[in-house]
Amino acid sequence: MMTLWIVFAAMLLLAAFVILWPLAAFKGSNKSHPVVSQKQENINIFQERLAELEHEQQQGNLDKPAFLQLKTELEKTLLGDVSIEEAPENKQITKANSMNWLVIGGITCIVVIGSLLTYQSLGASEQYEQYLALGEPAGQPAQQATSPVGQQAKAPDFATAVVALQAKLTEDPENIENWFLLANSYNAMGKYSEAAAVYKKMADIIGVGKPGYASVKAAYAQTLFQISGETMVPEAQQAMEEALRVDPEEPTALILQGLQAYQQQAYPEAIAAWEKAKIKGGKAQVQRFIEPAIVQARSKMGELAPPVNKPSKTSTATAGAAGITIKLDISPAFKAKLKPTERIFVFAKGKMPMPLAAERLQVKDLPITIVLDDTKAAMPTAKISSVEFVEITARVALSGSPRAVKGDLYVTAKKVAVHKGLTLTMVIDKVVE
Repeated sequence: MMTLWIVFAAMLLLAAFVILWPLAAFKGSNKSHPVVSQKQENINIFQERLAELEHEQQQGNLDKPAFLQLKTELEKTLLGDVSIEEAPENKQITKANSMNWLVIGGITCIVVIGSLLTYQSLGASEQYEQYLALGEPAGQPAQQATSPVGQQAKAPDFATAVVALQAKLTEDPENIENWFLLANSYNAMGKYSEAAAVYKKMADIIGVGKPGYASVKAAYAQTLFQISGETMVPEAQQAMEEALRVDPEEPTALILQGLQAYQQQAYPEAIAAWEKAKIKGGKAQVQRFIEPAIVQARSKMGELAPPVNKPSKTSTATAGAAGITIKLDISPAFKAKLKPTERIFVFAKGKMPMPLAAERLQVKDLPITIVLDDTKAAMPTAKISSVEFVEITARVALSGSPRAVKGDLYVTAKKVAVHKGLTLTMVIDKVVE
């Protein structure tokens, strides 16, 4: 809550600055001096999430007030990460006089009072991480190792948001926007089973064939696909087909259909599904997933595919050599207590939640030497050669699921260079708490 008030105060100061600077400017000061210091990665993430919200609004899942509220929350998050100061545009203004200061005082009061009233009306919403793309569950040991303070601070926010949303839905169980927020909160927390249950209920509330029904069924199918370890289980298949029956151009369902075909090495069918997904897919969805996926599928077919973005000479030279050799073993004390058939997931991850390379093993395979490179890409659009550093985790999944649960065994290596041909020795010797 303290962070929210700090961001809130910063936004008030920023708004006052933008409004008051022109009024206090002297005549003839028509030069602007923009000073921008930004982290491009945060900007890219902001733009991607904003595009997703716009897509959800177009699909009928969000009305305009809910869209504006979520957009405001994203802007608050961006403000906390990226400081952008811009001077006013060049223009000629008259010298400020005593009347200017009366106007300035009045506008300041209006901005502050209006903001407080708006906040009081809309409620103290915590930051939401809006995404329906496949992601790594919250609570993953690798994420905790990267930023334990950040993880500890985030979890109560989502837990509080879930409680608040559940209370609102008790009063108004037909509010689709709040159900949508609840599902996204569960997704951000890594509680995919709960998110799937919410999507299923949303579909029942909306009704077959009504606006938004197809996109909710597609989100339900996508969540089931993720829960099952990126496998198209019958229930996910049925939900995907139902979404496409209602809306043959539903982009999320078409992406899943393409992934299923890709996994079956039916590359022409995968390409056809992804090409069709472009019709209603958001700009970020098309650029970050669909187009690279099509390129990857064409390369699998041996076709000459035009690149989405022209690579630099450096990236072209280094991408082919990208990879990390891992000598993996497990603590003898742990191994003695495990079944030989217990599953082990080894994966490399960049800044985004999606794994860039993955390998599945069993305890009986250890010790073993493996290589994580582009041939081990978990998805056709996410490759290890696209980043400079990764975080590598090897985890014994006692539940059999890729999702980390209490009691799993793991080891993590942080900030490992991708393009240096490194060899790591990793021993699984920690327990997920």
